Amino acid sequence: MAIVNSIGTYIGKGIAKATNAKPATWLGEKFEKVPESALAAATVTSIILKDGIGCAMYVTQSLNNKKIPDEKRKFVAALDLTNGVLMIGAQIAMFLAMRKYSGPLFEKLFKKSFNNLSKGEAITRTRMNEALKDPNAVPRKSVVEKEFEKVRKDSLGLFKFVVDIAAATIIGKRVIVPLIATPLAKKVEKKMDDHKEAKANGIKPVAEAQKEEVKLEAKFEESKEKVPNFENNPDSNLLSRYKK
Repeated sequence: MAIVNSIGTYIGKGIAKATNAKPATWLGEKFEKVPESALAAATVTSIILKDGIGCAMYVTQSLNNKKIPDEKRKFVAALDLTNGVLMIGAQIAMFLAMRKYSGPLFEKLFKKSFNNLSKGEAITRTRMNEALKDPNAVPRKSVVEKEFEKVRKDSLGLFKFVVDIAAATIIGKRVIVPLIATPLAKKVEKKMDDHKEAKANGIKPVAEAQKEEVKLEAKFEESKEKVPNFENNPDSNLLSRYKK
């Protein structure tokens, strides 16, 4: 029992130190001041970290998977890496884009619910209902107005959180990435097949052939510089001795 208590004490001290650290304090302040933004950023960050760890695990597994032929392992690992990088990039891009446009989108969709007319009607209706309950306890107009603005702010925060996360995880990860990754994978596979077929037939790939051609041209130009110029040097021209 004493051992359990000592372990609990050490764990408690560790948690206390972690919560008092600067990053934890800064994060706590963000959650207190702007809870919606902090929660959305924390959620997306956790998803991205999860996808990053998963990508690393998939790549490592593909490189060491004995069931995959040796010539295909690097290709499969490259596809896993490409897919993981695209997923992370697309989620970050969509999240940041929706952070900018989700607010105006909320205003457009719910303009009839939170305009001045609806606010005035809500304030009047609330005060009338309270007056029916207790005529001596009718809330002031400014108090009800603050409550209305708080409801609007909370609704906006909830809307932005849902839309931003949905844009990152659904549109970015499940729509955009497959559209890019699938054609890219086919192109990479085609290039690898062409490279393999060319080597099997004893034909050098286009890139290697171009490099060889450049090297040959360079050697040819170098050899031309070493050959004497008989046209501009009459003494070395054999025909010049027969000219009278």
